[in-house]
Amino acid sequence: MSKKNQKITQADKLMKRWAGRNPDKSRIPGVTPEMTGFKARMKLAKSEPFKSNPEYALGCARLLMTYNIMTHKDLSWMLNNHPAWAQIIKDGNMDVNGALMEEAKQSAWGQSHKVTATMHLWGTATVTYEGRNGVKTEEVNLGLEMIRYEGDTRPFVALNLGGGSAIKHFLLKTEAERPDFTVNDDSNTRRFVSSRTLDEAKAEEEERQEKELDNQADNAVAQLLAGKSITLGIAASAVKDTTRKEKSKRKGSKHSAHRSR
Repeated sequence: MSKKNQKITQADKLMKRWAGRNPDKSRIPGVTPEMTGFKARMKLAKSEPFKSNPEYALGCARLLMTYNIMTHKDLSWMLNNHPAWAQIIKDGNMDVNGALMEEAKQSAWGQSHKVTATMHLWGTATVTYEGRNGVKTEEVNLGLEMIRYEGDTRPFVALNLGGGSAIKHFLLKTEAERPDFTVNDDSNTRRFVSSRTLDEAKAEEEERQEKELDNQADNAVAQLLAGKSITLGIAASAVKDTTRKEKSKRKGSKHSAHRSR
């Protein structure tokens, strides 16, 4: 695909402001980046749409490291404080200096490079967000790969959701097939997030439920005060049964009194 026909992603657009870079990664003349590493890691971990789109958060962090705005320490902080990535770190699977390092060392690339660290992290996280139709919760599969080697200036980090390994294809050359970046898309959001915060959405939902309960109670009381019968489940059934028994007793006592005469 030529650069002219290259699709502009959400991350590309964001990097114009955050990093002062064009989609082709060239600098935009006269533009000063808005972001520092500290500000970026805070936004990516704590604000929307990044909280609800952990894939996109990683992709933006990856680009910001490429532009030397975020460091590997900033990335580590972001991953450990992002609500979804933190779940993977805590409860998911992590292979440190294991299979990926062995493959790197055995590759032709590894014969001329000294690998210092590798990591493969994967698992499932619960993501809750305010969408178009209210609060929604999803189980999201996440995964990333990382490699460091002597002479590099930053870690090579890539999202891998089953679409293939960018590290193995582009760096190690141990996988011939190019990764499917439709599957491994870290440059666009996957979940629409309302401009309202999740707390605001939950508060509104709770208020709506409370109003419904209030209305139900008001209707029930109003009908009872008007002398109308209502259905209140088990309690109502118990009341009806008790009422029947009382009527039965009264009828029985009348018949007994009549016979005694």
